[in-house]
Amino acid sequence: MSGSFTEDVRQELARLPLGTDREARAELAALFRFAGSLTVTGGPAGVRRRLEVTTGSGAVARRTFGLLQRCYGLRPELMVRAPGGVQRRSTYGVRVEVGSERVAGDLGLLDADGRPRDGLPPDLGRGASIAYLRGALLAAGSISDPGRDPHLEIVARSSATAQALADLIGRRIEGTARAIDEDGGRERHRVVVKSGAVIGDVLAAVGATVAFLQWGDRRLRRQLRADANRLANADAANLRRTIETAGAQVRMIEQVVAAAGWDALDDDLRVVALARLANPAASLQEIGELIDPPVGKSAVHRRLRRLEALHTELQGAHGPFDR
Repeated sequence: MSGSFTEDVRQELARLPLGTDREARAELAALFRFAGSLTVTGGPAGVRRRLEVTTGSGAVARRTFGLLQRCYGLRPELMVRAPGGVQRRSTYGVRVEVGSERVAGDLGLLDADGRPRDGLPPDLGRGASIAYLRGALLAAGSISDPGRDPHLEIVARSSATAQALADLIGRRIEGTARAIDEDGGRERHRVVVKSGAVIGDVLAAVGATVAFLQWGDRRLRRQLRADANRLANADAANLRRTIETAGAQVRMIEQVVAAAGWDALDDDLRVVALARLANPAASLQEIGELIDPPVGKSAVHRRLRRLEALHTELQGAHGPFDR
C-alpha cells in the first residue's frame, strides 16, 4: 500500500481483534499468499523450508506475528531491514522455519503432496472470506486518497489468484471487481475496483470503520457539490434544505458510529444508517426503497429520529461532538 489514506487503513485494520480461529487462519493465508514466500533449500542436513512475509509496514509485520502466535503457538523471527540502495524505507520480515511446512499446508499454500498451490483456500465461509480480503488489503492493497478518483487495487502473484479474489469481492461484497493481467516487460496481476460505493462497502466489511466514514464524507462532498450546481434549475430553497438535512443526518450518523460503534445499533437502525451514508442525497422514500426488504417513508423517518435520540443521549454522556 502507498499513500497516507492507505496507510491509515492499514494501521486501522492491523489494530482489529484477531477474530475466530477460522478467520485468523484465513487472514494469515492471505498475508502469505499476497506478501509471502516459501523457500526450499538443500544441504548436508537435508531439505529446509522457510516461510516468510515481507512488508514495508511495521503494523502488518506485527499483525502477522500475532496471527502466527494465535493460530500455531509459534514465535517467528521478526527482522527489520534498514533502507539502503534503491530501498528508501525500512522493510520488515516475519520468518518461520520450524513448522513452516505444516503452516503452509494448513493455510492452503501447499497441496496434499507438498507442492505449491495457487488460488484461494477452498470452502471459505462469509466471515473467513472477509478476513481473507482484509489480509489481502494489508499485504498488497492500495486505495486512492479521499477527494481523488476512486481506485482500489490489490496486486496478486498470479492470474488465478487475482481472478479468485475478484470473484470473492463480487460474491461477498456484491460489487464489481476486475482482474487485470499485464505484461509490460514483467508479468503483473491486479484486482481493481473503480466504484466509490463498492470501495466504501469493502472498507466497511473488513472493519475499517473510520476509513469508511472518511471515504463516505468525500463522496458526500462531491455529491453535494453536484447537487448545488442544479440549484439554478430547481427550487433553490427546497433543494438547499434537502442537502442541509441530508448533510446533517450523515454527520449525525458518523458521530454516533464514532462514539458507540456499529454494534451499538439495532439491525433496523444499522441498515438505515448505512443506506443514508451511501446515498446522502436520496429522499426518505428512496432510502426506504434501497433497504431489503423495502420500508415506507414513515418507517425511515422513525428510524432516523431514533438515531437522533441516540445521538442526543451520547452527547449527554460524552459531551458535544466536534463539528
